[in-house]
Amino acid sequence: MAAIPQDLLDRIRTLERTVRELTGRSQTRPALDQIQHGQVTIGEGGTLTVKDGDGTAVLHIGDVLPNHPDGSPQYGLLLRREDGSLALSMWTDGIVPQGLDIWDSRGHVIFSEDRNTGGLARPYLQTPLYPSNDLERYTWTDQGSPWAMWSGDHVRHHPKLLTAFYLQADSGTVGRAQIYIDDVPWGSVHETNGGWDYAADGPLLCPGNYMDYVTVEIRAWRVSGSGRVRVCPSSIIGVQS
Repeated sequence: MAAIPQDLLDRIRTLERTVRELTGRSQTRPALDQIQHGQVTIGEGGTLTVKDGDGTAVLHIGDVLPNHPDGSPQYGLLLRREDGSLALSMWTDGIVPQGLDIWDSRGHVIFSEDRNTGGLARPYLQTPLYPSNDLERYTWTDQGSPWAMWSGDHVRHHPKLLTAFYLQADSGTVGRAQIYIDDVPWGSVHETNGGWDYAADGPLLCPGNYMDYVTVEIRAWRVSGSGRVRVCPSSIIGVQS
């Protein structure tokens, strides 16, 4: 048998080693359930749907019904609970722009944005009205120390409060008033020595934690003179940080 040149043997060994490396690499693939780097794009009208173990679609991003009035597809977001009830949506059921809605488990929209002019659509927020004349008929005090004139429970939805009220004292009398929360002075001390003066505080942090009930009071007292001190509330508004 003729001798095989050494350089040819070296080439064969190199080729075998390369084949083994390539074979090993072909058996090693990145995990198909992980994205290590970069971004994921779903295009061409595709959708992303996540289903739970029972097959309920708990998350859907992409084509949603109904289509736009011109027949073109609508793209939005639907987030559902495990029982299939809708929890959050970004879509529109008509010609108005898309909007964000939060749903309770009974199918009621409990939060939504106004799709036509912006701002808040739901929930509806109450704005109380207060007397604008003959204010002398309302609550008064001649006490020399802080006396609760107005009181109410406030649910701490927002971290801060804005408050306002009117303060008045009879002629020759000096009166003061201050907001208290849970029996602790909260706002500034406001003073009057005659006609109705406007007093406002905030936005200042409201004591307590989210959803706590706190008692808000307007307390007034007479500093000097022999007349009466009167207070009329104007507003208490929860605001963001």
